[in-house]
Amino acid sequence: MSYLVIPYLKIQAANFQSSGLVMGGAPLMATAMFSHNLARQIQSKVEGFYYIHHDMQRLGGMAYGRFTPAQRRGAVFIGKNDYSSKNKYALSLQPTASCHLLVSLVIEFKARSINLDAIVQLLKRSKFAGGQIIEFGQLKAFENADEALKHISSGFLVQDRHDLLVKYQENYHVNRLQAFTQLLARKPTAKDAPPALDLIPEENLAWLSATTLGYALLEPETFERTGVRHADHQEQTAHAYAEPLTCLIQYLSLNQILDDYESDEAEKWDDLTVLKWSYQWQSDDVFLLQQNIN
Repeated sequence: MSYLVIPYLKIQAANFQSSGLVMGGAPLMATAMFSHNLARQIQSKVEGFYYIHHDMQRLGGMAYGRFTPAQRRGAVFIGKNDYSSKNKYALSLQPTASCHLLVSLVIEFKARSINLDAIVQLLKRSKFAGGQIIEFGQLKAFENADEALKHISSGFLVQDRHDLLVKYQENYHVNRLQAFTQLLARKPTAKDAPPALDLIPEENLAWLSATTLGYALLEPETFERTGVRHADHQEQTAHAYAEPLTCLIQYLSLNQILDDYESDEAEKWDDLTVLKWSYQWQSDDVFLLQQNIN
């Protein structure tokens, strides 16, 4: 195995909306597909990845406590319906939500060695989460994950917190959606934030967020639908409508995790692979990202 470190990847105008329900959150699904594409280009396979968040700049404005994403007009004429109904000379707005990202990635490849020069050339012409890659640090390869993460040393790793979601639901006797929204709405510093966390006082609720971790098919795949991607290049292209699977995540200090990992007294982070993201088909109709898949 080889662990490729892509430090301080700067992305311009990346997609800020991971589903119709959620804006923001670490773009883990995009990272999985980005890693998968790199692996295909170098004829290898991805065993997993670590996502390290550094910064995110939302593109838009704040008004009355609400974020309003900046919109862009279409740049290409497609049909008469693309023009604004109020101005026949202007193309209509394209509903979108974008952000600038600064992230580091540690990608575990099945190959024992990696051609770093080839990866550099791939990155120069690649996109990440729909955004343009404009800068990145010097790539390096390591033989194990802890050395790779120590090379970055700062930032925030992302942890799957479905366990917190289940615990909150069971202890407060609410449904899954209520638990999800109440956890995201709560401010840990607010003394009067409902509900009080008397039942799970040991849980740290700082830096919670949500993102898309997979998709579930809404129908069996079909080859009879026209207009899908690659339809012009292949005789048959499978297609199916799907819905995104949204999950609770938490940002954790990488520096603190590494300190705990090296401490003899720490037990929580005695194995950093619990924070590695892997992806696979859970069944014929569910594709999901999970941590610590063996």
